[in-house]
Amino acid sequence: MKHLTSIIDIERTIADNCLCLFYIKAPDCGVCNVMLDKVGKLADQFASLASFYTDITEEPLIAGQFLVYSGPTVLLLMDGKEVYRGSQFIDLEELEYNINRFLTLSEQ
Repeated sequence: MKHLTSIIDIERTIADNCLCLFYIKAPDCGVCNVMLDKVGKLADQFASLASFYTDITEEPLIAGQFLVYSGPTVLLLMDGKEVYRGSQFIDLEELEYNINRFLTLSEQ
């Protein structure tokens, strides 16, 4: 997963890719760091999935623009629109199911 720190880079990545996985973590959050590794390994299984993460304190505009107020939060965006959101207790099986589902839709 790429580490993006500016809202401009985040918006560009979302605009340039059909399907994106965006992971948002909070500072000093042990669960966020553990889940980042797990979500990153899951994302690595999908070559056509653009995956990136940021720390919510690195770019304060993220909270307002994506309505994220706690970490960890994972967003799946298709054609720039949110199609899945997981927050705090991220179900990796559900996330994998949704990645597969929306990758299939994006390939049609």
